[in-house]
Amino acid sequence: MPAIENRRWLLAAVVIAALVLGGSGIRNALSWYERPFPGVLVDPDGVVSSLGLPSWEGFQKGLRYPDRVIEVNGWRLESAAGRYRASIWDAAVEQAAREGQRSVRARVETAEGLRDVELGLVPLDPLAWWFYAGGLMVVGSLYVGAALIAMSASPRGKLARAFAAAALSTALFQFTLFDYHSSRDLVPFFHVAYALVPMCFFTLALRLPDDVPLIARYPACGRIADALGGLLAAGLLASHAMGWTTVPLRSVCATLMVASFFFFAATLILRFVMAEGDRRRTLRALLLAMAPPHVVMALGFMLAMLGVSASRLAWFAIPTLALTPVASVVAFIRYDLWGSRALLSRPLTRILITGMMVALTVIVCSACAGYAGLPLLGALKVAAPAAVVSAVLVVLALGAGDRTLFPARAEYKPTVEQLSEDLTLVSDPEQVADAVERTVARWLPCERVTFRAIAIDAADAAGAGAGAGQQSGEPEADEQSGERIIGLGPPEVSASELSLTVMFRGRLLGVLEVGKKRGGALFTSEDLDLLRTIGNQAALALAHAHSYAELERRRREQAAAWRDERAALIETLAAEITHEVRYPINFFRSVFQRGPSNHSLDAEEVEIGCEEVERLERLVMGLRKVTHRKLDRRRLSVEELVSRAEMLLRDQLGERRIEARVSAAPKLRCDPDQATQVLVNLLSNGLDAAGDKGTIGVIWAPKESGAELIVWDTGPGIAGDASRIFAPWYTTKPRGTGLGLAITHRIVRAHGWTIDAERRDGATRFVISIPAADVSKTAEEEVA
Repeated sequence: MPAIENRRWLLAAVVIAALVLGGSGIRNALSWYERPFPGVLVDPDGVVSSLGLPSWEGFQKGLRYPDRVIEVNGWRLESAAGRYRASIWDAAVEQAAREGQRSVRARVETAEGLRDVELGLVPLDPLAWWFYAGGLMVVGSLYVGAALIAMSASPRGKLARAFAAAALSTALFQFTLFDYHSSRDLVPFFHVAYALVPMCFFTLALRLPDDVPLIARYPACGRIADALGGLLAAGLLASHAMGWTTVPLRSVCATLMVASFFFFAATLILRFVMAEGDRRRTLRALLLAMAPPHVVMALGFMLAMLGVSASRLAWFAIPTLALTPVASVVAFIRYDLWGSRALLSRPLTRILITGMMVALTVIVCSACAGYAGLPLLGALKVAAPAAVVSAVLVVLALGAGDRTLFPARAEYKPTVEQLSEDLTLVSDPEQVADAVERTVARWLPCERVTFRAIAIDAADAAGAGAGAGQQSGEPEADEQSGERIIGLGPPEVSASELSLTVMFRGRLLGVLEVGKKRGGALFTSEDLDLLRTIGNQAALALAHAHSYAELERRRREQAAAWRDERAALIETLAAEITHEVRYPINFFRSVFQRGPSNHSLDAEEVEIGCEEVERLERLVMGLRKVTHRKLDRRRLSVEELVSRAEMLLRDQLGERRIEARVSAAPKLRCDPDQATQVLVNLLSNGLDAAGDKGTIGVIWAPKESGAELIVWDTGPGIAGDASRIFAPWYTTKPRGTGLGLAITHRIVRAHGWTIDAERRDGATRFVISIPAADVSKTAEEEVA
């Protein structure tokens, strides 16, 4: 909150200062409209100014900057503390005009020596006034507006602050330039602006559109430039207070002004050449709008310093100066020049544009009145209120016209927002139809509104019918939502005035029918635009509703299939358990049913009983292993894992060996017991498949994403349905339980790994993919 309040106070201070200084400048300038003057302007030191038109008598008689006026009508120009030398010139000219004299005699010190010239008193013509006074005031106001926008958008941004400083100093220079050569009430402010402008443009060139490496590395460069500008301004103010001439310091300011403008343009060009992408597009807009006027102004200042009239350049420079603030605002809107990420306000933008148009209207009307011989003040008093009233009336009339003749335009945004909100709450086609009908009936006064949602099958049939019609020579149907006038039958068949087809991806989803307007009013283009927008939103909502219905149907089917699968799995499990348990039950029943006289068992019967008990134990243990158990992860080398599996399988291996291509370095983060179980199951299956003459092996293959543990065998391959090898109870072995690979798959997935089976190069391979988080390639990685 304090930062926001400080920003508001700063903006308010800038606005008040601009109003005071701009108002003072305009007031003084208005007093000089068609005021008698001797065909030349002089600065407060009595030096002839280069500001003026070539047709002025002073320039016609050879007076140039820096010629210096010594006397006028016998009054000697002398300076004193707190008083300008030119104040005597002003008093003499004013007295001559008041006494009705037609000219004044002046003694001028030139490069060739002293000259006595007689200068006729003529009114300051409107063209010169608008060019050097009114035009500069307008351009200065644009600079103030651009500075306010920059400070509002990014008050803490370095570029925004640098631009605001340059814009405000330039506006102050323009507000006081004409006053410096005429009324001289704002001379101290002119001196401050004259000293600050070049330094501000030096800094701005290094920050636009971002900081150059020099100023990014040494931020103090900007503060040093500001300090130099402040010292120069202090020197000018002190010279004025002491009654000394300011010509030497103003020459320094003029030289810096020329250098800063050339530097600004050259830096923009260089940075544009080196830029790419969006930055290049931003610099292109700034370069085209800012570089030319500053180059022209630099040439004008340079020619003025050489004593050459620069008025012809001023014809181009002063109007094009308006491009700089305008270009900055455009760059802010299109490329976010200040990096503020602000939201562009349409009402505020319209207010600004309206204000600019009112000001332009006042200026044009006042200028035309001046050329028609009417007094400027009278023209302003008439033009200003007339322009304001006209702007207000135009806005009110346009709003009333839209509400009366084009209600759809006025209701566009609230209608679309309300419909969007309604459609987000529905998921049924009938509810979509009701929402569309309510929305249209709310803003469009018509006899009837009907929205017919077409079932998905009917829509497909309609599409097929359209295709058949094309084959028979009928015109091709439009596949986009749009309106058509119904004229297929007599009025009693269809009471609709308009009918809009609602389509999505070429499929007809519905039809919006609108009856006649009440009272027989005409439909407008805005009505059709809004109806099209409603139709497009309805198409999206209907497509969503159909997709939601289809998704819900598939979810129900999937749930039913899942229930059937679980029931089938339970039935299969029960059948398998029944099948496995039935034989040992029959065997032990036969043993127990013997009489007491024959209760002894032979060796074969004991052996069979033991085998059946062991088989039942294996079945129970397999069922227990299918259930989930929490993992106890530890670091285990792959080589040790293979060695443990080989030890457990030594009876089944016999004379065969496992071909292991693993090193001691890699280690796995796993549950050692369950990882061993995985490897034992896979190797055991491989031994059964390969037979006595086959080969089995284990391969460790590092990958960018982790590693792969591959168990392979040279057996004949996977028999049966390969997609079901990891399903419980699925087996192709005569004595298999169908649980080994199911348990393996469950353990692998519990670790967050994946397992796949493939046949490659004459071998069956089970590939376990392990992520990098569970793999340590070196001892150093393990310690880390």
